[in-house]
Amino acid sequence: MKIAIDLLKAEHVGVRELKAGLSRRLKTHKTIVITDHGSPVKVILPYSDVLELLDILDEVTDPKMVKLVQEGRRAVQKGSQGIPVEHLFNKKRAQGYV
Repeated sequence: MKIAIDLLKAEHVGVRELKAGLSRRLKTHKTIVITDHGSPVKVILPYSDVLELLDILDEVTDPKMVKLVQEGRRAVQKGSQGIPVEHLFNKKRAQGYV
């Protein structure tokens, strides 16, 4: 979730402004939304955020994890209170599922 929050809070920088201060901006290690005539066109993410996104994608496409999430959704539909998804991921990682 940190990545999504960082993206929502990210500074929007025009292409020309970015060119003028690219080196300085890259040293901040913050998410930057690049705009062209005021419209977002690209995003610069810190390397660590890209790695985190790749980990998340691996987890959500893992067949075992997809099955577990589907089972959890069915249980919630039947009245179970459920648990936060991060608890599920942590539990299954500890069990060696992902």
